[in-house]
Amino acid sequence: MKRTVIVLVLALSLFVMPAYPAHADAPTNKGLLISPLRQYVSLNAGTQKSGTFTVANLTDKSIDVSLLVKQFSVSDYSYNYKFSDTINNWVSLGVTQTTLKPYQSQSIPYQIAVPPGSAGGGLYYTLFASSNVTDKGVASTIQATTLLYVTVNGNLIRTSTLVSSSIPRFVFSNHINYTVNVKNTGNTHYFANFSGQLHGLFVRPAQTGNSHLLLPSTIRKITGSIATPPLPGIYEATYGYKTDADTSVYESRLIIFIPPWSVAFVLAAALFGSVYLKRKKPTPKTEEN
Repeated sequence: MKRTVIVLVLALSLFVMPAYPAHADAPTNKGLLISPLRQYVSLNAGTQKSGTFTVANLTDKSIDVSLLVKQFSVSDYSYNYKFSDTINNWVSLGVTQTTLKPYQSQSIPYQIAVPPGSAGGGLYYTLFASSNVTDKGVASTIQATTLLYVTVNGNLIRTSTLVSSSIPRFVFSNHINYTVNVKNTGNTHYFANFSGQLHGLFVRPAQTGNSHLLLPSTIRKITGSIATPPLPGIYEATYGYKTDADTSVYESRLIIFIPPWSVAFVLAAALFGSVYLKRKKPTPKTEEN
């Protein structure tokens, strides 16, 4: 009996013992640096706007830096960036070639000019800085980019649709993972806050959601998680998103939470009960000859 109890205690400790992730050392910047990483600009059709970004040389040698403008889009779901040549000349750089000494930085001007009569909506550009360098006889290209989100004021449409969503029916871990696929059906970008929470007895407070950018005519896959309650049971999970235009889309599902410790507890109780019943069971008497 004592051995059995020790084994069960060890099994329970495996379920409740926290895991501590290993922390890797942060890498040191080396190459080209652009700041800021992204900028948001709004202007009316028929107007112009000027801005700047900073390029820095973080190498030990002087480098020649080329600067150019491209447009960017994203892949559906994955949101990997795709770059292409510009289809208009609305964004122009004040400098297209410069030389930077080691650890020197320079402010690069740019200008946005939107023709009169242009339709309202979002346009997306990438400002590239690149240089060809040689290190220990090996030639390579170093590159940095800043993203430029341009909004032409006018008839801006910020609509969306929930394409699909999923959440497990049975949950055994300490987090309930959910997935939301949302499509921006408008003509400009906006932010949406994705969150989820449980409803029922002894549930934990709702967690702060995560904000994600949605580009027009794209579907983005967002994953999130909800903290599980301290006790097993049946709960209602609500998850979804709210845009910065005050549009809310949420789904509700019933989930069954079965933490591992509850399974171990039931097995331990069953084992203890079987041992107890065996001890209580009377021993049959044998007849004497």
